Amino acid sequence: MISRHEPDCSSEWLLTNGVGGFAMGTPSGVNVRRYHGLLVAAVNPPVDRVVCLNSTIDQFHPTGEEGRYFPLSSQLFGGSDTPHPNGWEYQVDFDCDTRSATWTWVLDGGITVRKKLALEQGCNSCLLEWSVDGLVHDGMLTIRPLVTMRNFHGLLASRTDDLRASAEGTRCCVQRDGQALIMESSCGDWESNQSWWDNFDYPMETQRGQDHIEHALCAGVLRVPISPESSIVRLKVSLQDSLTPSAPDIANDSDGDVVADRLSEACRQFLVKRSHGKNGPTSVIAGYPWFADWGRDSLISLPGLLLKQDRLEEALSMLGGFASRMRNGIIPNRFDDAQDKAYYNTADASLWFINAVHACHEHAEDSDTLEMFTPLIQACREIVRCYRSGTEYGIRIDFDGLLMAGVPGEAVTWMDARVNGVGVTARIGKPVELSALWHNALRCLAEMVDDPAESAEYKATAALTRKSFGRFWNEASACCYDLLIPHQGNWRGDSRIRPNQLLAVSLRFPCVTDQQARQVMECARNHLLTPYGLRTLAPEDPDYKGRYDGDMTSRDEAYHNGTVWPWLMGPYCDGLRMTRDGSVDIEEVIRELLGPLVESMDDGCVGQIAEIYDGDHPHRAQGCPAQAWSVAEVARCWPADSPEEALGAECTEATSEETILNRIEDPIRTESDQKSSCI
Repeated sequence: MISRHEPDCSSEWLLTNGVGGFAMGTPSGVNVRRYHGLLVAAVNPPVDRVVCLNSTIDQFHPTGEEGRYFPLSSQLFGGSDTPHPNGWEYQVDFDCDTRSATWTWVLDGGITVRKKLALEQGCNSCLLEWSVDGLVHDGMLTIRPLVTMRNFHGLLASRTDDLRASAEGTRCCVQRDGQALIMESSCGDWESNQSWWDNFDYPMETQRGQDHIEHALCAGVLRVPISPESSIVRLKVSLQDSLTPSAPDIANDSDGDVVADRLSEACRQFLVKRSHGKNGPTSVIAGYPWFADWGRDSLISLPGLLLKQDRLEEALSMLGGFASRMRNGIIPNRFDDAQDKAYYNTADASLWFINAVHACHEHAEDSDTLEMFTPLIQACREIVRCYRSGTEYGIRIDFDGLLMAGVPGEAVTWMDARVNGVGVTARIGKPVELSALWHNALRCLAEMVDDPAESAEYKATAALTRKSFGRFWNEASACCYDLLIPHQGNWRGDSRIRPNQLLAVSLRFPCVTDQQARQVMECARNHLLTPYGLRTLAPEDPDYKGRYDGDMTSRDEAYHNGTVWPWLMGPYCDGLRMTRDGSVDIEEVIRELLGPLVESMDDGCVGQIAEIYDGDHPHRAQGCPAQAWSVAEVARCWPADSPEEALGAECTEATSEETILNRIEDPIRTESDQKSSCI
């Protein structure tokens, strides 16, 4: 329930359409990001996204009360902290179940107005419905659609002459850059009464150091007479030449709030088709609102987003799509936001690909399905061949079986932030997780090939990597070096404590001893673990940055130098299972551990989990408000047959920092945490 006096402009909601398009905003209806809108279309699915319908400005006019109306909308303008119009004062409720969003206003005289939004699946189209209850006399509903038709990364910073609108009868059309937005109403009449609404102000852009002022065109005014007998208005908004839609879903068909069901719904929102039509390969939007599909993110997410949800066919489709774009043994790192161009600056996506193929291979149950793996296994062979012989971005296997990677100007591991063309955490040399992934990839491929001799050869190569992996062991700190760096003809260990060493423990085929695995887990618990994921750098490190804020440079410098990433809870939970003590109910421990992230689905972007959190207490959610691998890894690791009451468990800061972590094993509360809790 929303208070009449407290517009909620901080929480967010998200709807997706399965082809990369989405709708997103706040419960109050106020847009606070450039990415917010009622229809953000993917022109070349799942990318080239355009903010089509920014918002609507709605009013209810009681008949017989000349000049009086009730506002049903709110936005922020020109630096004001108070939304205008003041529809928020009449708003009493908002609900979103990942399928539809509904706003409710109660007006004088007991009149209730509801506005519902849903996206048609498989196309760039949305459905809006207004319903009015409690009418005694007739009235009038006026709807003003505000249109921008601009790239979702940009802003319409000034009025423009190339937005052209026409309206007549029940149809309104807006054109720009060869695209047409068609708005078709079920009743009422459109007036071709165009006007500009200026100086929309987006405070989230201000916080991120970005331009934050926008203008939007009111394409016309839809006037609909409302009576007790005729009190529903429907409006379909479509980008012309949209794909063929699936059945619209504007009804609330929530499956309840069991944790697994909520996570499954959250997973569904990231799945898209990469191309027009229904036959394109499945892909994964890395995060909403601004990311496209990324290779690494998709492949790490695959087990949680797809296999945990029994969607093997779509998993194989996704793998086939990425394999078809492989170049010199490298799976694409990401695709361009505006075209089909692929970027290949990654050393680990290909190794995650082999891991994902193996996970699907283990998941397959019948011979017919297993036949589909032939081209995927061949792609795995090609990756191994190219990595052995050496490929782009300095990727090659050294004489000791460890994986080298990196070139100046690039950052080819998942810690890939760059400032002015220089990797913040470039990690050029032998990153610990790359050799762990290489060892795992060889063992996975050995299990999938039919030829015993070929399998034995992969195992022998993996054995060399595992033997040499001992070079990563930092005896002084009882954990793994994060990186081996070339130094005077040899290799020097980087002793900074980072979470990448977890992959030496958590992958299907670990490459450390049991004792080392326990020590790695203890190190992660004592220095990196928080209620919302693992820090990317220990707080005692001089380069540690506990807050992800400021301008883009400041944020990029903090991105992998202390910022907390929820996806790392996946490897951490796997590590707990690998090193579990038989006297501990490890599934209950994991349930408790993931509890704060599950609880976070009621805050921020409702029904989703954020990309990152501050390293310092109180660990504010930051970055992308809905991130695929954050959700996927929690979904994958969430214990089966978990009790329903887990969702409703309270998780206060004291519980998160003390009770929950203490149940894992008496962690050390860092001095940095103690200081930050007083800030």
